[in-house]
Amino acid sequence: MKNISQKEWFSISMQLTHKENINFLYHNFYDYMIGTNETDTELIFYFDKKNRTFIQNSIVNKSEFVIEDINYENWHSNYEKYFKPIQVNEQLMIIPDWYEINNQKRDYIKITPGMAFGTGAHETTQLVITNMIKHIKIGHSVLDLGSGSGILSIAALKYGASHVSCIEYDQDCRENFLNNMKLNHINENYSLSFDDVLSIDNYNHDLILANINKNILIDLLPRIKNLRTNTPIIILSGLLISDSDEMVGLIKELGFAIIDKEEKGEWICIVIN
Repeated sequence: MKNISQKEWFSISMQLTHKENINFLYHNFYDYMIGTNETDTELIFYFDKKNRTFIQNSIVNKSEFVIEDINYENWHSNYEKYFKPIQVNEQLMIIPDWYEINNQKRDYIKITPGMAFGTGAHETTQLVITNMIKHIKIGHSVLDLGSGSGILSIAALKYGASHVSCIEYDQDCRENFLNNMKLNHINENYSLSFDDVLSIDNYNHDLILANINKNILIDLLPRIKNLRTNTPIIILSGLLISDSDEMVGLIKELGFAIIDKEEKGEWICIVIN
């Protein structure tokens, strides 16, 4: 495996007003995305460079997209230019590691932007955090599936989790994950494993966070149903609003109860148990 600083990616950017193009990328290439960024006018998607030919050839209206090669150093310089503090709710703000805290009354999560989902800018991350804050209790054990940058695990520990089991498939996330834990003064009460979320057998936690691809969720929910021995609260996202009917149908078919649903932008979060 290459050191992450030696790896290469490419980006596809488009105007925020081009909703059809944004939906096209999400629907067709969500499985290949390794990060997103949003400026005042553009939405930028990041992909591993090995997938460039396949993805580029699948785009019909190429003139409406800007496709660029990037490297690790450029990723960080781009984020330092565009990353601004993110107000998740009245209580919590997500800030980059170079940002100085000037309001001690607010809760903060500090993040080093890396090549992983979880800078806090994406609606699904914000949806999961706000719904987690609603449902987490002091002492809860938490399972974070697709932990990426560690942002959801950090939030869980800040709001009372006794332990978080973090499962991530992409080992390139390791450095960024561990660095974010240190930035938030978290040295214990979590474990990090690199594995397929569909290969684990222990779903016996109080709270399960799954901000991942719809197709993985479709395979994941029956496993949780069959292997759990308790009744955890499960917070699902990574879902477009257009996926809602399909997911709700599966949830009801498996006998889960829907506790809550919330939408933000094009995305939906569903809370079940």
